[in-house]
Amino acid sequence: MNKIGLILLLAIVYGCSLSKQNVTIEIETIPVAVNDMLANASSFIGKIEIIPLETNDSSLTQIGKKVIYNREMDMYALYTRDQIVFTFTGDGRFIANSKNMQGQGPQEYNMALDIKFNPDLKGVDLLDPYGLIYTYSPSFNLISKKKVKSEFVLNKFMALSPTYYVFTYPTLWAGEEVLFVNMDTKVTKNVRYSGTISLNSMDRECFHKVGNNFYFIPPGINYYFYRVDEQEMKLTPIMYLDFGDAEIKDEDLPGRAIEERVDSDKERKKLADEVDKRWNAVRESDYIYPLIKFFNDDYVYVYLVQGDKRPGNTFIFNRKSKESFLTKDKKPIMFPPCFAMVDNVLLSICEPEEVPVSVDTSLMSLENIDKMKQLKEDDNPVILKYYLK
Repeated sequence: MNKIGLILLLAIVYGCSLSKQNVTIEIETIPVAVNDMLANASSFIGKIEIIPLETNDSSLTQIGKKVIYNREMDMYALYTRDQIVFTFTGDGRFIANSKNMQGQGPQEYNMALDIKFNPDLKGVDLLDPYGLIYTYSPSFNLISKKKVKSEFVLNKFMALSPTYYVFTYPTLWAGEEVLFVNMDTKVTKNVRYSGTISLNSMDRECFHKVGNNFYFIPPGINYYFYRVDEQEMKLTPIMYLDFGDAEIKDEDLPGRAIEERVDSDKERKKLADEVDKRWNAVRESDYIYPLIKFFNDDYVYVYLVQGDKRPGNTFIFNRKSKESFLTKDKKPIMFPPCFAMVDNVLLSICEPEEVPVSVDTSLMSLENIDKMKQLKEDDNPVILKYYLK
């Protein structure tokens, strides 16, 4: 099925499901031009700032698996491969780490597969694979501990309210599904989505909050963004990344992506082999695909990679002016992968030695240039702030 047919089918399916409510579904199309590079960074970036994260014996860390920021709390959290969480203020001052809370005690977590800020509780949520959610203060005092019943292990999540969460499963177990759990009403619901062409091996964010609304951006190679309807417990496609002739077609790839659940270990093993075959074909090819995706009211951000080549390229689309910006082959600058966007500010992170090649000093103040010159190789990572025009 071609991409126009798929968009129309999704709109018809969701439109029919909502016809009784007289709701019109519109899917915004974002044209992703994978070759239209701009000549200089200043054509789309107004200024660049850096925030070195405080370095001391307790705060010393590497970038690790995940970095998150919350504007309401004005706080960063870094989640390492050792499943330790480090918290920093918005200006980079160290707050605490979770080392003393990792263990077997009643207030301690043993394993954390994902972390999210919980601004309602003024803390950080940690999710273990068996449905335990630990909420700690930024200094890692336990605020609450909740248990979610699930037929499978869980791996990604977000709080829709203090007692209402949405989760993803490992896709080999449940396919394209998310789980809604309202702890007050005891209502749970598995909801399907579609559009996944291939999984990938990268661990990226998939639940986002923009303004007062929640969104789901599927993991893997999927060109659709979904709105999370917490009232109806459903997902609605609202945005489509149009790669034109560069779009990867399902029928052009060996193996298969995740579609439906499988019930036996034998079927799951067969499916895993097929999924690996497909992902390896993508990784060993010249296909250009979206690895990181998020958006806000004004911009769409996509981190593009080609096969297994790194670093990738950054694509930014202005939803109001309809203009786009693309870096390619580290030009006009080498954008590290970004992890969040706050208004017109893209947030990224890199090691101290990578800062000079990730910025354009003509867009930096003398104060920020001086900060960059004072960085040492063994310092903590540095937050990069790119102010879009």
